[in-house]
Amino acid sequence: MVVLSLLNTEDMYAQQIMCALEERSGGMISIVFPYAALYRLIENGYICEAYKKNAPDGRRRQYYQITDGGRTYLGELQAVYRRVIDGVGRILLGGEAHG
Repeated sequence: MVVLSLLNTEDMYAQQIMCALEERSGGMISIVFPYAALYRLIENGYICEAYKKNAPDGRRRQYYQITDGGRTYLGELQAVYRRVIDGVGRILLGGEAHG
C-alpha cells in the first residue's frame, strides 16, 4: 500500500522509493529487498516499468509507474486500512465511536 501510495503521486526509481518510505515514515518503514516488492506489484499489474533516465552520476535509473489497476487496488487497500484503524480506535476507546 505504501509503495502504491508513493507511486500515485509521482514516478520513482527503486532507491528513491526506499528513501521516500524511510523519510516520510520517520525511519519506521523500510524495505530491505525493494525489487521483490516491485516485481510482485508488476506481476499483479499494479505498477509497470515506465522508462529509464540517466541520474546525475551517469547511472541509468528504471522508473516505476502506477497503473489504473494499481490505483483501483490502492483505493481498496486504503478503505480496508481505514476500517481497521477505526476498529482499533473503537477498541482503544472502550467501544465508543471513533471519528
